[in-house]
Amino acid sequence: MNEDQLQTFLTVAEYKSYSKAAVVLNVTQPTITSRIKALEDILQCNLFKRVGHEIFLTKEGNMFIEYAKNILIYMRHSKEIANMVKDPNIKVGFSPGYSYSFIVELLKTIKSIGEIDIQVLEGYDSVSLNEMILAGEVDLVFTRDVLSNNQDILSEYLFDNNLVIVLPRTHPLCQKSHLQLEDLNGETIISYRRKSALWKLIDQKLIRVANAIRIDVDNNEMLMQAVSNGIGIGIIPELGLDNRYKSYIEARSIEEVYNIPNKVYVQYRKSSQIKDFAKKIIYAIINHKYTAV
Repeated sequence: MNEDQLQTFLTVAEYKSYSKAAVVLNVTQPTITSRIKALEDILQCNLFKRVGHEIFLTKEGNMFIEYAKNILIYMRHSKEIANMVKDPNIKVGFSPGYSYSFIVELLKTIKSIGEIDIQVLEGYDSVSLNEMILAGEVDLVFTRDVLSNNQDILSEYLFDNNLVIVLPRTHPLCQKSHLQLEDLNGETIISYRRKSALWKLIDQKLIRVANAIRIDVDNNEMLMQAVSNGIGIGIIPELGLDNRYKSYIEARSIEEVYNIPNKVYVQYRKSSQIKDFAKKIIYAIINHKYTAV
């Protein structure tokens, strides 16, 4: 019993004609006859009977209708098993410092490429992402630290992702166009992944800030939510600014924080498949960087 036989049976049952079924299925009428005969031999019963020039389902044929439909459904679903369990062709890693709007652009680009399975992973920080690509766990990563002297991995500098201060729109500091570190005295400062290498550099600058209350959250999204709800002030890379919150927040710069090195590198394995994919992703990221409000 196969898919062609079952589909032929259902088509003949619908049109009550071998010749019409042959036209619909784009096969010859002898093929229709052969498929029905083979199915009847398997089931050991007649599925159709002739009355004059007309074809009708037998009692057994009527009973088999629902079985045939369900078997076809199961057959078609089973074909997806391979797609569901196979490993993605390309694995992409990025840090938690990117905004929702950035990730949406990334996913749109991935979807537009088509015909390739992608898995998008979030690393703890750039150090962990570099370790993942060296271990072969990912194929392409966006990091702030370039891997040098590795013959299997290509590295390209994209741009600087400078750090900015994010304030609730109603905060008094929004009255200033530029801030000093001392302006943060006594403020609640929200960070994410404070144990990361980048945040260790930020904390070295914040030593000058007196009486600050510190809150550490898990990712950029939680930070943006907290700031927009007036819980405190955030420090994030510019690509962490999310368009969804532009009515609730404002960004300012503090020179000492803004100038902390935070370059964005894309690093990927040497293969024609990865290289072509990487170029498309790089274009999408650069476009987002320079068109985001």
